Formats: sequence, structure tokens, C-alpha cells
Amino acid sequence: MNKYFFAYVGWLKEFSVKCKVDIHAWVLMTNHVHLLCTPHEAGGVSRMMQALGRHYVRYFNHSYKRTGTLWEGRFKSCLVEGEAYLIHLYRYIELNQLGP
Repeated sequence: MNKYFFAYVGWLKEFSVKCKVDIHAWVLMTNHVHLLCTPHEAGGVSRMMQALGRHYVRYFNHSYKRTGTLWEGRFKSCLVEGEAYLIHLYRYIELNQLGP
């Protein structure tokens, strides 16, 4: 895992605690992230992702002496209903780590 992934994971942990969001599974890819999480307050995931994005983009841009955004748009989320879908998401996230 490179230093950018370590930084991202560190801020993910910090802001998940501050925003009261439990992280159940995650995988960092070179161009996106998958998270399986549960917020304990309305808007918790949005606040966590906003804070995480602000810190990470500032760090990445400073490291590469660049400006601007890194992602094309707002994060996407969906409600997980049903145990079968939950297990499917866990597997999807875990198996993503094995890819290129």
C-alpha cells in the first residue's frame, strides 16, 4: 500500500469516528473507493466523505504540485436492504482487492 492509500485510510478512520459512521468493509482502488458503512446520524456519510475528500485532495494536490479536483462528481450511495444483498456487497468489496 502506498503513502496515499495510508493517508486516505487514516483520514477515513478519523472522520468515520467524528461523523459517527461504522465502516464494515472497504477497498481502495487506483481510481475509486468502495465502502460498506452504517451512519448513526442523518447526514453522517455525507459529512464524512466531504471531510475526507477535502483533506485527501489537499494532500494529493500538494504532493504533486497541482490544483483542482480529483473526482468527477459527488460520491454515490445506496441503502442496503436484505441480508443476501449485504453478503453480495461484502463479497464484491473483498474480491475487488484481488483484481489488477
